[in-house]
Amino acid sequence: MNETKEIIDSIAVELGKETVAGLQECGKSYFKYVLDLSLPTNETKYMLSIGGVDTIPSGELIGIKGRAKMGKSQFGYYLISVLLAGQSRGTVRPLQARYKVLLFDTEQSKESLKKCCQRALRYAGLPDNKNDIRFIPFFLRPLSVEERRAVIADAIEGEKPDIVFIDGVRDLLHDFNSLEQSGELIQWLMTLISDFGCTIVCVLHQNKAKDDANMRGHLGTELLNKLSDCFEVSKKDGAFMVTCTDSRNVVCGDVAFSINAKGGFTEAETVKDMKDADFLEKAKRILKLCYDKKECYGRNELARAYALESTLSESTARREIRKAKDKNLLYVGSNEKYYLST
Repeated sequence: MNETKEIIDSIAVELGKETVAGLQECGKSYFKYVLDLSLPTNETKYMLSIGGVDTIPSGELIGIKGRAKMGKSQFGYYLISVLLAGQSRGTVRPLQARYKVLLFDTEQSKESLKKCCQRALRYAGLPDNKNDIRFIPFFLRPLSVEERRAVIADAIEGEKPDIVFIDGVRDLLHDFNSLEQSGELIQWLMTLISDFGCTIVCVLHQNKAKDDANMRGHLGTELLNKLSDCFEVSKKDGAFMVTCTDSRNVVCGDVAFSINAKGGFTEAETVKDMKDADFLEKAKRILKLCYDKKECYGRNELARAYALESTLSESTARREIRKAKDKNLLYVGSNEKYYLST
């Protein structure tokens, strides 16, 4: 009992010092890890805005996942384009004028990597036949795991980038199903972030099973635990669909883009955009049938008429009427009757 009291008294004395600096000077090594609550809080600094929501915070670990050939790498190049352009591309907007970007690729051939880099530069409005000091791509496929890590660490230290893309993060360890190796790799990445203040974006495959959206292996599990944001890329009708599936912050909107016949990026409709367009077309058709019969309706009366013309239940009809009103297909007059917008 006396021993416990002595320990408590000792801690109280140390914590009684006026500042964390005072704690750290007491000679006990663990006090250097004390969080100093007296210092002002730094607001999170984001790098991009997607759909009007700030995302990809500075100094964090970011993930891009997807199945083979679904466009994971292309989403990385799309983001690189926006970061280099200094202006919006579709719904994606950079939050400062200039960024320095490093790209480390472990998977593609030199020819494929060159083609992808040139696509990103063209979309950014930059020359594609020469290197830009703000964008430095590295071809790491021929190197060993150890050599790849050495190049990455040395380049980040030497170039001080704002953001780093690692396309093929699983190629930075020997066994991505090893819990020990996966944990060590993630810790190495977090140390790079801590030491140099950059954001690191890791591209990793999803599991092959269609009902399993997790990133592959123990590496995927460990990576997800440390990610600030994770984006999933899929493909629909030739377009790449991107959704933020996990975030420690506010989830941003979806992104959609495609590669045109000339090999360049172009914006595309998201799945939500497509669904909204389908709904608007259907709702306009049904409402026209309703309003061909009457000029205006009471709320319940319109629900019955809409249900009859659409063969939906009245509860579903009410939901679609609310949505149609939100989309300005309908308005409510001073008499509280529903009218068709012109």
